[in-house]
Amino acid sequence: MVALMHRGNETYQHMFQKTRSILSYVATHYLDDYDYFHLGGDDMHVIVENMRSLMLEYEREGYSGNKEGRMFGQIAKLPRGNLIFLGGPGYTLDRIGLKKLHDFMSKCNPNAVTHKEDQEITRCVRNLNLEWSDNRDKCTGQQRSFDEHPDMTYNQKPGKGTHNFFWEHQWSYWANLDHPTIKGVKVGVKRGLDAASNHTVAFHRLRYPSWMARHHALVYRACDASTPLGNLTDIGVDGSITADGA
Repeated sequence: MVALMHRGNETYQHMFQKTRSILSYVATHYLDDYDYFHLGGDDMHVIVENMRSLMLEYEREGYSGNKEGRMFGQIAKLPRGNLIFLGGPGYTLDRIGLKKLHDFMSKCNPNAVTHKEDQEITRCVRNLNLEWSDNRDKCTGQQRSFDEHPDMTYNQKPGKGTHNFFWEHQWSYWANLDHPTIKGVKVGVKRGLDAASNHTVAFHRLRYPSWMARHHALVYRACDASTPLGNLTDIGVDGSITADGA
């Protein structure tokens, strides 16, 4: 554990300042040791095998045009129209992207006091000519990262009053996105068991150790065989959900 100093008090309202310190520390001490850097909170569950597969996809793709460096994650659209990388499930920078962000950080609203670190970090990277990658499933268009826990993700229902305005806005935005690989096709509404890709990377808001342990057990078939869930056979041991399972 490293005790990092940051501007402001040790409060949630200074999350952007905490994030600046974390990224600066990682870039200073570990930049040459790793290819990718994923930033998220302690209530985030990452399915590492699926993350690795996603990184290999990007390795094969390379950069487009004159872009150098990459940032990827779940992209949301704010009510006023700006696109941001959601911080809840975490976002990922490759080595070039982190180096550029670290070098630019002192010029990017360094005194801001806000808990909306994802909005501030996104604002910074807009200046860096990075490849922005929405990490949706390229085969299905489904989301692979989620700013909510699995219960909300899979039980989200349409209609006024089911969830707050922000999430109704997001689900509408995602449904109207162009399919990643099929021209002329919209992704459409994805709800129920179709809400998440079989190759999901991360969920957010698993706030309690028991929730985190439960989710890990479901993903990796670690439930005791004497339990009903332990008898399931359609969840892949590689951390992904198989086509037969959902």
